[in-house]
Amino acid sequence: MEAIEESRTAIVVLSQNYSTSRWCLRELEKIMESMDDGTNRVLPVFYHVDPSHVRHQSGPFERSFVEYENNGQDSQEQVHRWRDAFARVGHLAGVVVNKNSPEVDSINRITNQIFDKLRRPMLIGPNQLNYLVDMRSKLRDINNLLDFESDEVRFIGIVGMGGIGKTTIAKVLHDSIAFTLFGENSCFVTMSGRDIVTVQCLLLSRLLGTRENINILEKNEGANMIKDCLSRRKVLIIFDGVNDREELGYIAGSFDWFGRGSRVIITTRNKNVFSHPNHEQVQLYNVKPLDYNTSFSLFWKHAFDQQSGGPSEQQFIQLSQNIVEKVEGNPQALEQIGSFLRGKDINVWKEELKSLVLVDNERLFKILKISFDQLGTKGQQAFLDLACFFNGKSTGKIIEILASLEYNSPSEVLKLLCDRYLIEIRDGDTVCMPNLIQEMGREIERKKRQRSRIWLRRDAFDIFDEQHGVKDIKGVVLDKRDTEPNLKLKAKQLQDMSRLKILEIDNVQLSPRNQNDLSNQLRLLHWDGFPSDTLPLNFEAPYLFELLLPNAQTTHLWKELKGFKKLKVIDVSNSQTLVETPNLSAVPNLERLILCNCTRLKKIDNSITKLRLLVLVDLTGCVRLETSECIDILKSRPTVELRGLVLQCRQSLKGVARQHQSMTLAPESRSFFSGISVGESERGRAQLKEEATRAMGKWLDQVNFALVRGGSIKLQLFMKELN
Repeated sequence: MEAIEESRTAIVVLSQNYSTSRWCLRELEKIMESMDDGTNRVLPVFYHVDPSHVRHQSGPFERSFVEYENNGQDSQEQVHRWRDAFARVGHLAGVVVNKNSPEVDSINRITNQIFDKLRRPMLIGPNQLNYLVDMRSKLRDINNLLDFESDEVRFIGIVGMGGIGKTTIAKVLHDSIAFTLFGENSCFVTMSGRDIVTVQCLLLSRLLGTRENINILEKNEGANMIKDCLSRRKVLIIFDGVNDREELGYIAGSFDWFGRGSRVIITTRNKNVFSHPNHEQVQLYNVKPLDYNTSFSLFWKHAFDQQSGGPSEQQFIQLSQNIVEKVEGNPQALEQIGSFLRGKDINVWKEELKSLVLVDNERLFKILKISFDQLGTKGQQAFLDLACFFNGKSTGKIIEILASLEYNSPSEVLKLLCDRYLIEIRDGDTVCMPNLIQEMGREIERKKRQRSRIWLRRDAFDIFDEQHGVKDIKGVVLDKRDTEPNLKLKAKQLQDMSRLKILEIDNVQLSPRNQNDLSNQLRLLHWDGFPSDTLPLNFEAPYLFELLLPNAQTTHLWKELKGFKKLKVIDVSNSQTLVETPNLSAVPNLERLILCNCTRLKKIDNSITKLRLLVLVDLTGCVRLETSECIDILKSRPTVELRGLVLQCRQSLKGVARQHQSMTLAPESRSFFSGISVGESERGRAQLKEEATRAMGKWLDQVNFALVRGGSIKLQLFMKELN
């Protein structure tokens, strides 16, 4: 078995008694496994046997396999593996030696085929073989799609993100089946750096065995020549790195371009390549990321140049685990990052982990960036927006944001990025960008001469400095998990960001506090802890669709009439200084108004009743808010959800208070009512407790009597937690 593992070519002589030897069957199983791994080439010699009997385990082989299945000595699983190995070797092109074959001629044919195999270079070099992982299962899945027993023409697309291993799989597949199944009628063509006509010439030269250069003047002529020359030939063609549908149309435009039994394999990071009706029957193999254990093994091999062992320091092990988790199973990245870190100090590992070494690893960056370069201008801008700001949001939210940014057909933009394997939709609705792809996108933005997107506080510190211009900034979305110090922003800097479309910040100090000019280009304004008393007087943002100012220090959102025609959401939750809502009559598309825990809010402007698209008003915790006609109108609308029980509880308690002339209803705290003054009569207290409990109903948590200053007694009615 060790000799098989160390060999590059195996000759299997299949005689009539071959299947009677368990040892021979075990060797054959091992040989075929090594072919699956791309480490071996196999030449079968059918010595006085029919290859079809080998394929079907019939004729002289049938009795042996039946006995193995019935004797109870060999497991059914083991016998199945032997049958599989027998069937597969029977499908390989080899040398048939019958009773009439001169022995010398047979030996010469075997020798010539071996030398032909050795002369044909392996696409996977011997040094690379040690680093192949998880290859056997991948080749088995692709071989099932190829189905070599069928004589129909088959196209297989090997698809996936950059660096995921498509080319490696295609090369290993070529090395394992090309010569044994197709002989000289096989060809591996790398598309990168070649125009269509060059690819057409190369393909025909290799498959036709022409030493002279084939002269093709233009790509339509080449397409016709491919169809005319290959439509009656059984061929294996692998096109590695097809970029778009047009390319494929000129080199493999249809199934009828090739003879029966042909197999055409295309690797691409663009699933849209197969969208033409002629390619509807293309079967796709989506290359998945490596699992964690396989990823760790591959990274360890490259980082420490060995299968096991390596440094015993727990720090290296932990850092390796962290890197593997961040890389998310991308084999090219694991190889490049592992090789880069080999022999480096532990401090280098820690620093490079922060950026996944994309900054320093130019080759990996270029590999990943190919997909970005193949997008159009709009696609590139949308990709950068997602990479810098919106990764992890719902598809509906991203489509809404992209639409506000004037992208045509935002859903088509997302489909484009999905087809290019730059994003994926998880759990049915969440847009997720792999860590490496996101880091690649952010690195593209960092390298721009004039940056337009900011997401890190340390970058904001630098770019907002007076020595730098901010006029080109279109989006600032600072990660709340960022541990950098709070940002200080001068009002003049905010004023200079005249092209700003997205602003999502928190804990930003503005100087002076009430002098702020916001861009009228804003689509989304999310400022947690907004420091000013009110929005700027000259703030008229016609594209604004979300105004999120939780924990704001405002007393009034705005005082003059504001025409926010596209505004759908206002959220000023937990704004402790807000006293009333603004006139909303010029905000016709408002759907949600979030006012929860605005404890000083007293008044809801009557204009709210004119909002026909309103579906939610959250008044939870607005304990000072008095009932009004507009609240009653909203309560009567079945399409409006009115959250917050305080108003209802308070009105119920007022009913109790009216029956007891001596009682007064004092201001409430957020989560409970206290302050109904009663006399010292025990009977009066008991009656009030009963009536208040009945009035509070399901909202009541507990009732207590408390002695307060001056010797009076108050009834405290604690509410349940407010939703």
